[in-house]
Amino acid sequence: MLLQAARRIAVIFAALTGGTVVVSLVIGLAAGSSAARSVSVGLYAAGAVLLAGCFVVGARGPLRGVAQSGETVPAFGARRIRRATGLERSDATQIAILLFALGLGLIVVAALIDPMHRAV
Repeated sequence: MLLQAARRIAVIFAALTGGTVVVSLVIGLAAGSSAARSVSVGLYAAGAVLLAGCFVVGARGPLRGVAQSGETVPAFGARRIRRATGLERSDATQIAILLFALGLGLIVVAALIDPMHRAV
């Protein structure tokens, strides 16, 4: 089970890195920047976005809003408020940890290929 989870996370990381590399290459080369620099800046930016997402997901409070139809909605403007279940809190923690790991991984990869600041 852990091997399958590690494989899925590796696939997510590879897809995220590959997509970021392609988009940043296109934007960087259109702007006249070098390929290595544009890729590293794109990976830094994607890593920073994932780390900000980690903070947002991890800082979510214990209350959830409930709409009139019974659906879970944001607490602001909700009809009623309820406490989050243990499963919801556990899911939020796991998602925050995943976003942190992916963001940190992208920043490490960017630091390794950044031509302006050699990490190695």
